[in-house]
Amino acid sequence: MDRFNTGSPPTRFTGQVNVSYYDTRNDTTGAGFMTDVYLSQSADGQTFGSSVRVSDVSSNEHDCNGTFPCDSINYGNQQGDYEGVAAYEGVVHPIWTDSRRNQTPGPTCATRGLMEEVFTATVK
Repeated sequence: MDRFNTGSPPTRFTGQVNVSYYDTRNDTTGAGFMTDVYLSQSADGQTFGSSVRVSDVSSNEHDCNGTFPCDSINYGNQQGDYEGVAAYEGVVHPIWTDSRRNQTPGPTCATRGLMEEVFTATVK
């Protein structure tokens, strides 16, 4: 299991530390290609509670249903380039990109599906 690309700003006023990261614990490929985004929180910056899955769909940044290379994945952009956390007064918004819809045709793309898109979740 891999965990990578963390984001961890402290929450203003409360001092809570929120860490979001990509994680391969739910990978079904056996090669670590499927990732989800998780959030871990700490009230003191030293002890973290259980992690919470915040992405509702796993993302495969390697291939398109077994097709590799895939025109719907931009291999020049690295997964996590646009990942982060916004938090205020106990409400946390992990922000990440994934390619969950890389098989969905784009409105102006006849030859490939949608590439990476930006997602967020609200955690209270």
